[in-house]
Amino acid sequence: MADDDKKKEGEETEEKKSGGGAMKMVLMIGLPLMLFQAGIAYFLISKIAQPQQAVADVAEEEQDDSGEPGLLYMVPDVIVNPAGTQGIRFLNITLALEFTNPDVEKELTEKEVQLRDVLIGILVSKTLEDIDSSEEKDMLKEEIREKVNGLLKSGKIRKVYFSNFVMQ
Repeated sequence: MADDDKKKEGEETEEKKSGGGAMKMVLMIGLPLMLFQAGIAYFLISKIAQPQQAVADVAEEEQDDSGEPGLLYMVPDVIVNPAGTQGIRFLNITLALEFTNPDVEKELTEKEVQLRDVLIGILVSKTLEDIDSSEEKDMLKEEIREKVNGLLKSGKIRKVYFSNFVMQ
């Protein structure tokens, strides 16, 4: 009889333990599974949404590449000492930025200090040999266009033109 009472108490204790164990099991398996599913959902949504943004960027570039001339924003007299010249030589560039969205001109005017800083940063990193040939100048124009577009929110620069390029 005492053995039966001990068995019943042991069964009740096991039932209580298994009830608490079930909750632990749900937390140990269910919570990581739910977090894993949330991660997969985030990954899938970001991969689906990102191509739409890329399509919008391509459409904007195609719109900008129409044969019509765009608006120009002049940046006069950017004067720097190129890399490797120890301050003996200088480079003086006046450039024009072509764009189609009229809001870009206002934004460029507001960000003129940042624009000149970006241009100076690019130019002082180049040696005279880096900008000597016409192909290297074209690469410089492309680098300027990319960096300036990184500053802009209202539109993009379509082309960069040098109206003055003096190396002394």
